[in-house]
This record gives sequence, structure tokens and C-alpha cells, in this order.
Amino acid sequence: MTSGGVIDFNHLEKYVAGDDALRDEILEIFADQVALLLDQFDVFQTDEAWKNTAHTLKGASRGVGAWKLGEICEDAENLIGPAPGKQESRATLLVSLRVMASDAMDEARRFRLAAAI
Repeated sequence: MTSGGVIDFNHLEKYVAGDDALRDEILEIFADQVALLLDQFDVFQTDEAWKNTAHTLKGASRGVGAWKLGEICEDAENLIGPAPGKQESRATLLVSLRVMASDAMDEARRFRLAAAI
């Protein structure tokens, strides 16, 4: 288990207590949920929908130890209200969020494949 990548596998191990099947299931659910939530993000979402999407992804990320992704999601949660340039700020943040989320999904899949060997 390592904590040097996007996902802190040491954190995840605390919750699965050596149960490789559970860990793999959690990583699979995480990757699927991230993909689904990324499809939902839209800079023109209502504030409530934007905040809910960001909050859900934040929770999923922190649950597996994807701390940096969780931080970006927390920043996204705050991009609501009557702020000037809100859509532009969302678009900029969404680029970072998509890159980090893609890295997390890839790392989860690579880890599961390596563990299966």
C-alpha cells in the first residue's frame, strides 16, 4: 500500500482491514461514481446542482483518500451565488477537477489490475 499517488491507499486500507475484495469493490464504485459525477458537472448548472455534484464527489474522494481531489471539490462547492465571472471560474476549476479525477480513476483501475495479478 502506498500514499504517494493520487489515492492514499494506506487510508483506504484502514477501512478494508486487509479485505482485498472489499477494497477492489470500493475502488470500482469510486471510479464509476467519479465518471458519473464528471458527466453531471456543467458550468451553467444551478448553484444547488453544482454544489451537490461537488459535495458528492468530495465525499467519494475523501472516502478513498483522494485528498487533493477532495480539496478541489471543496473549492468547487464555494463557486455559487451572485459572483461576477462565476461561469469562467467554474470552467477554470473544472479543468483541474477533471484532470485530477481522471488521474484518480486511472490509479484506482491500475491498482485493482495490479492486485489481481
